[in-house]
Amino acid sequence: MRGIRIPALATAILAALMLPVTLVSPASAAAPTVDVRPLPLPVGERPTVPYLDRPSDTSVVVVDPTTGTKTPVEHVGDDLDFYELLGRSGSGFVLRIRNRNVDRIVRAQLDVPQRSLTDMYYEDVARLSADRRYLLKTATLSSGGIQVQVRNTTTGAVVARHTFKASTKPDPIDVSGTRVLVGGYGTPRTMIWDWKAGTIKTIAARAAYAGSFATNRLATYTKNPYAPDACSVVSTVTAPGATLWRSCLEAVASFSPDGARFATDAIAHESQVVVRRRSLRGTLLTTYRNPNKVWMHAWESNTRILMESYPADGSDAWLVRCEVAACERATKFRNG
Repeated sequence: MRGIRIPALATAILAALMLPVTLVSPASAAAPTVDVRPLPLPVGERPTVPYLDRPSDTSVVVVDPTTGTKTPVEHVGDDLDFYELLGRSGSGFVLRIRNRNVDRIVRAQLDVPQRSLTDMYYEDVARLSADRRYLLKTATLSSGGIQVQVRNTTTGAVVARHTFKASTKPDPIDVSGTRVLVGGYGTPRTMIWDWKAGTIKTIAARAAYAGSFATNRLATYTKNPYAPDACSVVSTVTAPGATLWRSCLEAVASFSPDGARFATDAIAHESQVVVRRRSLRGTLLTTYRNPNKVWMHAWESNTRILMESYPADGSDAWLVRCEVAACERATKFRNG
């Protein structure tokens, strides 16, 4: 489905399966609503971004669509391990693996021994910077503070660290040079921590939870997203006070690679079963629904997305690929 290639028969099937429903707002009349329950959809190409696969019940690999290689991932506990692929790092991949009392970040690379980068506490957060150079994580300290760490994604070595009060509840989002974009959930705020200058500057009275220096995009919460009156705001990093979009029902799952669009899931205090694709200023482009649950997974291009979509029979989720209203199954979703 690169470009998106769906056979004529599949297109005909999709036309029958995906009839748009009437939308409530005239402003979004051109935005289709698409049923993405996976089993009726045709099977298309494998994902074009790295993904997890299970060749057997006890083995897990990271599939690299660029080279076609499959990198084995070793257990940190046993075959009940739960895997989260954080992303590509050079010739390898960084994953978070959990199992009972084990929670660890590892680097897996083909024909190279698997490396443990750091251990985690279950409430700590971890993500890769947008340029994939750094592992950003929090570490809950026995002293009661929460340390934000910037680590090398190859060796796990600490590049920089800063300890915040536990009440700040920091969440590191991205890195540019020596500047780290950090959200704070105690009293909602967004900060820029410069580890070279040794400074921390508050740039917004909302808590950052997604964004990128490179695309100048920022998503923030007005308060803890589980609070019934919490809302989500999209702005830019350079002008965080200028609201581009705001919702108290949706939250940004991720921005497109070029920053021109974003996909949303339901905000934490809601229980919707839809994914929405919007323009930067919030214009609704497409609504994807599945009463059996659907979540945003990744962008394959600036316009094409992958979603985790569950069948009605309770079996494993599929990664479903959609380009506007044209959708197909890409692969089974394997993370646990």
